[in-house]
Amino acid sequence: MKRLHRMAGDERGFALVLALGITVVLSMTVVTVVESTTANSRASVQSKNRVSAYNLAEAGVNNASAILRNASNSYDPHVLHPQPPNQPTDCASPPASPAGSPLLGNTCSPFVFNLDGGTATVSGVFDSSSTNWTVTSTGQTRNPYGGQATTRTLTAIIHIRAQAAQNNVVPAWNYVFVKDTTPNVCNVTLDQTTALTASLYTEGNLCFKNQASISETNAADPVSLEVRGKLVWLSGASKGVGQSSPLQQISSAKIGGGCATGAVTNTAHTCTTSSPYNDYFYVKPGGYDTNAPAITSPAVTSTDWDGYYQSASISRLSPCLSGGLAGTAFDNDTVRNNSLPATFNLTPSTNYTCQTKDLNGSVIGELDWDATNHLLSIRGNVFIDGNVSINGVVKYRGVNYKGLHPAGSDGSDGLGGEMVMYVSGTVSLTNGGVFCGWNTTTDTSAYNGSTCDFSAWTPSTSMFMFVAGGGVTLGQSSYFQGAIFTPGNLNLGQSSQTEGPSITGSITLGQSVQMKPLPGLADLPLGAPGNPNTSGVPAAPVYTNG
Repeated sequence: MKRLHRMAGDERGFALVLALGITVVLSMTVVTVVESTTANSRASVQSKNRVSAYNLAEAGVNNASAILRNASNSYDPHVLHPQPPNQPTDCASPPASPAGSPLLGNTCSPFVFNLDGGTATVSGVFDSSSTNWTVTSTGQTRNPYGGQATTRTLTAIIHIRAQAAQNNVVPAWNYVFVKDTTPNVCNVTLDQTTALTASLYTEGNLCFKNQASISETNAADPVSLEVRGKLVWLSGASKGVGQSSPLQQISSAKIGGGCATGAVTNTAHTCTTSSPYNDYFYVKPGGYDTNAPAITSPAVTSTDWDGYYQSASISRLSPCLSGGLAGTAFDNDTVRNNSLPATFNLTPSTNYTCQTKDLNGSVIGELDWDATNHLLSIRGNVFIDGNVSINGVVKYRGVNYKGLHPAGSDGSDGLGGEMVMYVSGTVSLTNGGVFCGWNTTTDTSAYNGSTCDFSAWTPSTSMFMFVAGGGVTLGQSSYFQGAIFTPGNLNLGQSSQTEGPSITGSITLGQSVQMKPLPGLADLPLGAPGNPNTSGVPAAPVYTNG
């Protein structure tokens, strides 16, 4: 019996040891399971955090694209707050770009966007040669288990594609602007029945002969006259500024040198319709000023011309795609020297085509002539190292960055046609020639079957600009809708009619010339002299790292 008790006691002891062993093993298993579960949870969270950090970084890149899309100047290197070593020295207070636009404020620190789940820290560096932004965006998300936060950095390239039209920030482009300052002569003479209803600025003297006048026929198109020299009525002049019957006063007249009669060298007086001078001078109340401050106009230097030659989207250096005009059509060599032996005929009797693209595949240059329909499709800049002639009827319109005429669009990317043609030599529109723009409201030409319809053209969204080193001639009885820049002479033939701004060294006006009113231009073609390129559209980001 005692032995049985001893055996039972031994079994109870063994059971206790066994139970303790099992408990320890189970405890270790539980700990292992808990630790494994915790580790798996941490790994899962870290994986999710990495995905979240990537998403945050991607959101930062998208925010950078939105900033560029809404910027006053997407080419301004301050816009995306570049960091050292690419940080501008004036990052704390960069100037407005373009002038008059909202200031960016302090751009020294990167953007930090507080997003759902974390932050995105963003900055970008602009390369003006490629017009590419290199954007760096770091997404960061909090680690709930403590320790270092999870981050992910992405790098993306955002290309800025220039819009066909750029914001006009040059006041001179709202005038017929004449720079000639030769003393003691009539720098601009309006003769016979020449009638200007466009705003006129002259650095020198303005003279009237016979029944010539400058007047305002529509209050919606105000006319401003600014004469830095004298306003002179030559012998026999019977009209001048405004109209007496019916009364048509111009909006403003700033006459720096006063008014005179008979000759430029005669003594000037304050302009007045009252006796004893009785000037033919009708200006709206408060519109006359004896102070005529200078308006700055573009000055195209030899260096500028070289730059145009190098950067034009269509030229000998930037040839047409396969099947287009030969490069020698634009220049016989590869030097800007006005050497093209034959005049470039913009409107021959046969069709031609030319298209160029950038590295992203966007059309940046287009010059296509449909001889049957007299239709000129345009985009970008052309450089011709010689002379240009225009014959017959021309109806110009635009194409977008895909090379298509975007029927029904608002004209912001090509509907009406925006082009600057740089010409080393001269430009001439033959007698009776008709050069008409586009009506982007109706998506039709401003050509009415025989002449240009000056009420139909929409110049802020349709503008062909000639920049000619040797001067421009618009022949007798011709019609022209466009813009002209030349340091030489603008010669308007008898009975010619024009609408559009011009900046010229001098101007010659034939009898019965009409220069039509032009509304203030909000936009100019890409590459207009003196006007900075500020309007660009960001392409979709291309990720290069991350």
